[in-house]
Amino acid sequence: MHTLINDLRYAVRQLRKSPGFALTAILTLAIGIGANTAVFSVMNAVLLRSLPVPEPNRVYNLRVTGRPNHTSNTGDDETSFAYPAFEQLRQRHDVFSYLIAAAPLAVGKVSIRYGTEPEVASGEIVSGNFFSGLGVQMARGRGFTLEDETSHAQVAVLSYDFWTRRFARDPEVLGQTLYVKGAPLTIVGVSAVGFTGLERGKGDTDFWIPLQNRVDLNAWGDSGKDGKTFYGLPDWWCLLLTARLAPGVTPQQAVSRLQAQFQNAAYVGVEHPEAGEEKPLLSLTPARGLDEFAEDYQRPLYLLMSLVALVLLIACTNVALLLIARNQSRQREFSLRLAIGAGRMDLFRQLLTESLLLVIAGGALAWAFAAPATRALAAWSQLETSLQPDRSVLFFTLGILALAALVFGLAPLRSALSVPAGLALKSSGAAATQDKRKSRFGRIVVAAQMAMCIVLLVAAGLLLRTLRNLENVPLGMRTQGLLVFGINPQGLHSREETVQFYQTLLARLRPLPGVESVSLVDDRPGSGWSNNDAAVVDGASPHITTGRFAPLRGNDVGPDFFHVMGIPVLEGRGINESDTADSQRVVVINQTFAERYLANQNPLGHHVGEKPNERTIVGVVGNNKYTSLSEKDMPMIWTPYTQVGGGGVGAMNVEMHVEGDAMAMLPTVAKAVRELDPNLPLGKPMAQQAQFEESISRQRMFSKLSVFFGLLAGLLVATGLYGTLAYRVDNRTVEIGVRLAVGAQREQVLWMILRESLVVAAIGVGVGLPLALMTSRLLRSMLFGVGPNDPLTFVGALVAVIVVALAASLIPARRAASIDPMKALRAE
Repeated sequence: MHTLINDLRYAVRQLRKSPGFALTAILTLAIGIGANTAVFSVMNAVLLRSLPVPEPNRVYNLRVTGRPNHTSNTGDDETSFAYPAFEQLRQRHDVFSYLIAAAPLAVGKVSIRYGTEPEVASGEIVSGNFFSGLGVQMARGRGFTLEDETSHAQVAVLSYDFWTRRFARDPEVLGQTLYVKGAPLTIVGVSAVGFTGLERGKGDTDFWIPLQNRVDLNAWGDSGKDGKTFYGLPDWWCLLLTARLAPGVTPQQAVSRLQAQFQNAAYVGVEHPEAGEEKPLLSLTPARGLDEFAEDYQRPLYLLMSLVALVLLIACTNVALLLIARNQSRQREFSLRLAIGAGRMDLFRQLLTESLLLVIAGGALAWAFAAPATRALAAWSQLETSLQPDRSVLFFTLGILALAALVFGLAPLRSALSVPAGLALKSSGAAATQDKRKSRFGRIVVAAQMAMCIVLLVAAGLLLRTLRNLENVPLGMRTQGLLVFGINPQGLHSREETVQFYQTLLARLRPLPGVESVSLVDDRPGSGWSNNDAAVVDGASPHITTGRFAPLRGNDVGPDFFHVMGIPVLEGRGINESDTADSQRVVVINQTFAERYLANQNPLGHHVGEKPNERTIVGVVGNNKYTSLSEKDMPMIWTPYTQVGGGGVGAMNVEMHVEGDAMAMLPTVAKAVRELDPNLPLGKPMAQQAQFEESISRQRMFSKLSVFFGLLAGLLVATGLYGTLAYRVDNRTVEIGVRLAVGAQREQVLWMILRESLVVAAIGVGVGLPLALMTSRLLRSMLFGVGPNDPLTFVGALVAVIVVALAASLIPARRAASIDPMKALRAE
């Protein structure tokens, strides 16, 4: 301990003697490690993080491929199950300790009220074993029971975060009434700290209620079919299933035992398998991360993690070069210590202690930097879940720090231990004799850094061009002055009542000052949601003749929709007030539909859909974006919301075109809606342009990060090259002085140093270009409007590296050219 304390004291004194070196090394480490920690926080949240429940390794999400024909789902093809399948599988106690069902109460958030002010929150209906099956303890009150499920009890459990945020942890909230879509529910419990639901990419859940058989509390906010909920609709696959495996049962064993029974259960209440129809297949995936986002984020996150690892590698090599250069100047010190009795292990221990101090300081600063960086990533990614660093992220950071401390302790060790003890007695000139092998090592390291910089700059350039292309892509509509918000009527039980409600709402909104026009739409453009089906034109499916599946997207809209959105009507007309439930069933198609399914024909008067529900085409409009900015044009139809089949009309979105700033209308609009129904909040009000921008939040996040990492790599490479050249110029002072004394021109000395820098850059470029080409091909799926071998991007990266090399070498080169030969010779 005495020796350790002495080493620490000596290390602190050494670092205090070189504050510039210490500060540079600490900041370099902080940036490199902090960036890695922030990106790993996203990867951990999306792909790796287990549920905060006991034995999370036994908790799995159920998935399915090959849903039976003539069934429908919520759009989540692989994660949705029908209620009969859930009922049969939950009885298999030899496979599952518990099988849990859950479904959101709405596609987004649902309207609630506690007190007088309406608001929106994220809620789920769940089976009675939800909390007991997952092993979630209650912070207050109780969870649910199977009796709550079977009796459809009107009770609710709040998440701890929602209880904190909305109720300020008021213990008196238990027993109070929470109104959900107008239905009174009694709050009976608060979940454990940190538990925010099964996530699955749906975001954190604010509250849960038992499975309900009332239409107004149906799964996914669906208005039901013929007044039925999912209980009476075996052909509607809408439940998300999560299982806790029985002890000793592996996922493979579970699937093997359940496959046959599941395939039989999949057809309960629906038609038998058709000839040639593939049977549905069950599978299990670990319940970790954001299950629904994993596929979209996995490849980009792995690539991003690789890029940020290159930044860390550049940062670490910079610090290693700094340590080597610094210890070169300490050779006389090492020689003296050896001469008076210090052992080689004493020198290693001292160097390791100094490296450890640097790493600890850099790690502390990196952790402080990672917190705001993670918050920025959460905002850019639009992920509605916590990305804050947890224990896994902490261990990841500690692992990097431990490895860095060891590497930085070993990096300068060879030069320190190879110092002869007699060097302390020699002249300063002899002690400063340049070691060509060490100089060559420094150039190799800088060339490798430049190769990594090329890779980062090319990736950054491609992703930045992708973002610019997405931001400038034609929408096929106007978004300036468009305000959109959701409305979910409460307490309405018939199609006629709901249609009357929306007609009254539009009549109240149209006369408001500054409002130019108003309409309705089912799926909000840019939200990512869409209605998808197979096209049927004039009683036949186009794929019968083309041999390919004929996709079709649809949306239910209100009158005057195309005028409000600024979508041009090319032929015929749009949706009018006269299109009611009792009038002719009509449909408007887009240009792609007409070109693909009715080529060289007048589309007006043709029919879409199967009898007896076929619709007559009355108009053709221009192509426009539906789900996101990055989607390609697809055949699409629009139908009047008043003619919706099945269970009728449910929640809708209001599209409002106003004069001036769209968001400035919110207070006026909210007041008008409250006058119609004081319990009705506005759902996610925002400008329509902002909604489309939100659809590229993932691309924006990756683009911004890659650009940041590319610039950071350039800065670190410039720092490393500058340090290497400056050290070499200092060591070559005598040589340069002799050159100048015997007639060399200062321009020649300047070019000699610049040439050395450009040679290093050329080697780096030669190594980096093939790596950049491979990386760009891996990025292919993330690009839009630009190829992976885009010449402009590669030329830009090459120019940037050359500029970095020249900028970093200019100061050392000018210093070399300004050396006074007489002073250099006298110093020798």
